Amino acid sequence: MAAWQTLSHARADLPMAPRAQAWEALRQRAEALLLDSDFPTLRDEDWKYTDLKPLRDHRFLPGKAMDIDLAAHVLPEAKGTRLVFVNGHFSSALSNVAALPPGVRLRPLSAAPDAAPLLGSLASPDSVDVFANLNHSRFADGAYLFVPQDVRVETPLHVVFATQGEEDSTGLCALPRLWVELERGAEVHLVEEHLGYGTYLTCPVAEVRLHPYASLTHERVQRDSLTAFHLSTLAARLDHSASYTCRILSLGAALSRQSPRVDMADEGAELELNGLALLDHDQVADTHSCIDHRKPHGTTQQLHKTIVDGRARSIFNGRIHVYPGAQQTDARQQARSLLLSELARVDAKPELEIFADDVKCAHGAAIGQLDPEELFYLQSRGLNLATARNLLTYGFAADLLSAIPVPSLRRQLRQAVMERTHADIEL
Repeated sequence: MAAWQTLSHARADLPMAPRAQAWEALRQRAEALLLDSDFPTLRDEDWKYTDLKPLRDHRFLPGKAMDIDLAAHVLPEAKGTRLVFVNGHFSSALSNVAALPPGVRLRPLSAAPDAAPLLGSLASPDSVDVFANLNHSRFADGAYLFVPQDVRVETPLHVVFATQGEEDSTGLCALPRLWVELERGAEVHLVEEHLGYGTYLTCPVAEVRLHPYASLTHERVQRDSLTAFHLSTLAARLDHSASYTCRILSLGAALSRQSPRVDMADEGAELELNGLALLDHDQVADTHSCIDHRKPHGTTQQLHKTIVDGRARSIFNGRIHVYPGAQQTDARQQARSLLLSELARVDAKPELEIFADDVKCAHGAAIGQLDPEELFYLQSRGLNLATARNLLTYGFAADLLSAIPVPSLRRQLRQAVMERTHADIEL
């Protein structure tokens, strides 16, 4: 019996026959693949550093629609442009999209029948991992964002996926879903936030489609419970001269995995893919990224940072593939990790696969501890050792946080990092 039988998340019977039929084909393909699959093990190359045994020790049940208190996660800049899902179900009481510009659609998938044929077109069941197929097969609802041609949305859009789990070994399974499509020349800033309480499993799937000259800034903030499991998939396609800036911030979950896959499908596509993971105790954070440059003049800048304390473990496996004919590609990849404990561990594996001869590509990985000379300098200026360590630790993450253009989100995340590093800094 496949391990998925222990995940007793009932399939959602969606109303309206046309939408149900469109989604049913995706569900059936994914379900057939699940029936022949088991949980990945350490023998699988892509999971050789990530042990899923703790996940096997739980039984996960479907979540019910409900409302929870999200006052601490409100972004004033996104007033009137916020969509909220709780336990995988749309919450109309917590959502407000009254301030959307004309033509922009931000709504639940259950209210967007035109999105049904699109789902799975980027994150195909045949090319994603088993947890994405769990989402394909059994998701209940999700968010749909469409921005029409040449529309520039000044206000940030905020999509929140919240989960109210249990406090014992019987957890909850939530399957968030997101489809984003920007037509030619459109521009928007999207904040996708995952948070929760208690024990649960969440397997988000996000698909991003950028048409020529479209520009998307995408913050993916993972602040799940420290007893949760977060296994996420992102699939994006960039057309001619499209620009995609994506920051993936992992601050919570006992075990998390981020799997961004970006298809640079046409000339002049630009990607900035950055990540930050802040880990302590026995947390595990795994990032497996894949970037495919298929056409000339593409640009990628990738920076992944981790701060690892306690007995925590960070895994980074990033691959940039430059196809034949993708000349004058400029791709840079850097993984940097800060170890704060002798028991902390980092496994970093940046990769370049280049099949073109006129390119500028580079990668590197650096793993180290706090610089003794910098600590000494701060102590010589009157700081005690603990404060000096906390200040330098915060500074390691500050450059990624300072690039976030939403002031309230930037303050929230800075505060979260300072609480974890015990830094006392004026915001």
